[in-house]
Amino acid sequence: MRLKSPNRLPDMVRHVVVLVMVAIASLTLAGCIGSSSKELAALGATVTATEVDFVELYAYAGRAKAAYSAESEIRRAYPSTVTVNSPGDTGAQYFVERDDQARTQYVSVRGTANKKNVAEDMEIALREDSAIDIPVHSGFDATAETLYADMKPHLRNGYKTYVTGHSLGGAIAALLAIYMVEDGHNVVRVVTFGQPKFTTSAGAKRLGFLALTRVVDENDMVPMLPPITTHDKTHGAYEHVGPEVILLEGPHYVFLADHDAERLSVNEFWRSVSFASLTDHHMDKYLGRLSSKSAGGVEVPYNRREKYVAAKPASQTETARQ
Repeated sequence: MRLKSPNRLPDMVRHVVVLVMVAIASLTLAGCIGSSSKELAALGATVTATEVDFVELYAYAGRAKAAYSAESEIRRAYPSTVTVNSPGDTGAQYFVERDDQARTQYVSVRGTANKKNVAEDMEIALREDSAIDIPVHSGFDATAETLYADMKPHLRNGYKTYVTGHSLGGAIAALLAIYMVEDGHNVVRVVTFGQPKFTTSAGAKRLGFLALTRVVDENDMVPMLPPITTHDKTHGAYEHVGPEVILLEGPHYVFLADHDAERLSVNEFWRSVSFASLTDHHMDKYLGRLSSKSAGGVEVPYNRREKYVAAKPASQTETARQ
């Protein structure tokens, strides 16, 4: 099913609510797990001076949002598009742009858009992917395999390749990039927005080659999912891959060279519930936050980020808890 408008995301809203409920249940059962107060204080007290090109990130975000649109809209916005498809019964749409003169190609994947996607998001089982030799989220991996087989005829080896996606599409985009690297493609950059976790600490250790940057809104809880308390008997707990850019109000942001926030996820989840609203996972919110930094971002320490997060109205806070 292709969406007529990128703003019509009722299933995404429902899936965020359900995922948050699952995470809260998991954390309740886990009790007081996480780093000590002293460790938390030391974890994000300093700034790792890093230049972040927010104009570039905005361009990736535009593609991630466009992936929700109808094919005609995508081709109008991105004339070098060579294919738009939602193969099989995946319900996942992607589009590929290719510039043969510049020898570049872009792959963009949309996030949750229907009930099948919601089922994949809710699936927390891991499997060992024999092709890339890492444990991966079963639902994300199955969809990524189908999309990759469908788009391969449109990809060119030797071209600089850029990949992006939002939410579920972000996790699939990262997996697609891994498949491309394994097939010899020159994957220059992968940028995801509000991406949930797709592998474990064992997988993350083997993916140092992946040029993945994860962009997250400070109030978006989806990147914390599956929660750290979700533990597979064979493969262990889920963990993120790559550096993280946390978007705050106005020009402010946090940069984490590695996902130090993984150690904070249990402790920070409860604080996030007080701030989060369902709109914080929407691509329009990401685009707005990135636009406010286009003239230059101001990096702040992780431990001071709450100074730059606007409190939500009581009605929105209550919605996030329902």
